[in-house]
Amino acid sequence: MYVRSWCLGCAAFIGAVAINSGAHAQRADENVVTAAEDAFGTRVGNDNVGLYDSRNARGFDPQQAGNMRIEGMYFDQQALFGTRLTRSTSMRIGLSAQSYPFPAPTGIADVQLVIPATSPVISFSSQVQVPVGMKAATLDLSTPIITDKLGMVGGANAYQSTSDWRGRGWALTTAALFRWTPSDTIEVVPFFYFNQVWPTEVQPFILPSGTVLPQHYDRSVFFGQDWAVRKNNDIDAGVLVRATPWANWRLQAGLFRSALERSRNQVIFYRNTQVDGSANLDILAYPVHTSASTSGEIRASGVFTEGDYRHTVHLNVRGRDTTRLFGGGNTVNFGPAKIGVYQPLAKPVFNFGTRDKDAVRQTTPGVTYVGQWAKVGEFSVGLQKSFYHREFGREGATPATTSSQPWLYNGTVAFYPTTDLAVYAGYTRGLEEFGTAPENAANAGEPVPASLTRQIDAGIRYRIMPSVNLVAGVFEVSKPYFDRNIVNLYTDVGNLRHRGIEMSLAGRPMTGLTVVAGAVFLQARVSGLSVDRGLIGRVPPGTPPTIMRLNVQYDIPAWKGFSVDGQVEGTSSHNANRLNTLRVPSSATMALGARYAFTAMGVKSNVRFQVQNIMNSYYWNVDGASGRLSASSPRRFVARIAADF
Repeated sequence: MYVRSWCLGCAAFIGAVAINSGAHAQRADENVVTAAEDAFGTRVGNDNVGLYDSRNARGFDPQQAGNMRIEGMYFDQQALFGTRLTRSTSMRIGLSAQSYPFPAPTGIADVQLVIPATSPVISFSSQVQVPVGMKAATLDLSTPIITDKLGMVGGANAYQSTSDWRGRGWALTTAALFRWTPSDTIEVVPFFYFNQVWPTEVQPFILPSGTVLPQHYDRSVFFGQDWAVRKNNDIDAGVLVRATPWANWRLQAGLFRSALERSRNQVIFYRNTQVDGSANLDILAYPVHTSASTSGEIRASGVFTEGDYRHTVHLNVRGRDTTRLFGGGNTVNFGPAKIGVYQPLAKPVFNFGTRDKDAVRQTTPGVTYVGQWAKVGEFSVGLQKSFYHREFGREGATPATTSSQPWLYNGTVAFYPTTDLAVYAGYTRGLEEFGTAPENAANAGEPVPASLTRQIDAGIRYRIMPSVNLVAGVFEVSKPYFDRNIVNLYTDVGNLRHRGIEMSLAGRPMTGLTVVAGAVFLQARVSGLSVDRGLIGRVPPGTPPTIMRLNVQYDIPAWKGFSVDGQVEGTSSHNANRLNTLRVPSSATMALGARYAFTAMGVKSNVRFQVQNIMNSYYWNVDGASGRLSASSPRRFVARIAADF
């Protein structure tokens, strides 16, 4: 199946390249700093700015929670969905989620797809990062096929990576998107994305012992194993349909398929790691794992205007059918070892067990009303009924079933006291996924069943000057808390509450200067019987109380097309184990870069240089679910060139 998919993707791209080239801006114009409207998370191309992204928002994981959208349509993402077809990804959180139909706790990551150009253009880009990072070459073509009726985008990307832990890997991505507009009232957008990852050396995970962190090791040394690799294929395909059959009504539908096949997967653990780096080495291997989902949404939206009043009604049904095969792994112990020291080992024979199968079907109809009063305010209310059914058990055996039919609801309100000030508040009750059990749990890889969650937030937006906005808000998110219990099963062990303050300052305070600055102050607390018994601490690991990020770009007037930029990020000290007896210190990193945009012989081009982690700071990253540690990325140099022919 994957060979056939790869061939189809390549054929679509090669066929597109055969069409004439021309001139139209595409990749050479990408700039995430100037594109960001706030500091809550924006991604353009390979760059992102802001506090949050699709894997981290208010201390949670929107993608894991099932809060991904493509052009506003529900998308149950199982496979990688890369940048080949993505124009941008924005986080819908706080004020930006006020009028968003059917919001979700934790926030929504909304992907905007690329739009075919109105005249043919071939975009080429190449990027090199040393000593670690990606060496990549990308070729895209965007062109009309039938003027004003049919256009397409096709692309291919090949890259070789050297990871922070000096592991090596290779991959190839192909993708194609078509946009068909048979009339002024109908739009159809089918797309296809395929990513093939060849054997890539996996990252060693460090599990510390006691209450002291291990010593720093040399990040230039590879201490994994050549045969301990990950190999997988990602496929995403779908179609969006939009129509305006009547003056006041718009119909939208999205149907998506997302499938991941991981044919090789080993995990390296340095367990019981001491201060001097000595540890016990285990390597876990799995049989083939698959995860596939068919998902989508149908929505009818009616808009009715009466003077200064605007009424919008959304009627929708969304659903998914997800199947995962996982587990069956086998762990081999290799005895004493030391982090940061390469110790080549012979590959053992792994004896795989029976895999587990998890199947989920979920259908959620809903209705939302949004009322807007020009220059005064707006409010919305929404109601959904979710029908959730799960079957779980050994592959080939009779599964255990669970079902639930909860009501989900939300409400928001915003008030505009002046033309420069907005005050907002909202409440959302949702049914969200919680990912899978970590590799060091007895039920490693098992998907956690969806559970009810809730979110309350409020805040203000103030326009400091015509092109600069300040947003400040408070929030509280409550969810069940999953951790390893006394017999090492990853399960529901209590309740988790994230309460915090978030701030964003974004805009252009003066000619040529763009600023995107954000900060979040988070109080995360766990409660329940496991906390009362002292089995886990009150503060979940891997959740920093404070994160601050600043991005600045300045376009130098005297040097037209030339700009300089900088990024500063600070993270406070936080817990590194579930007993709250080990902490990682605070960290700060800085990056500086320069960009030159120019046109030569009619070709629009952009050259960018950047130095990341200038001070070569060394700090530990903490995975909250497992408590594993990984070292931060060392200093790296990045060069990128993009041109639109």
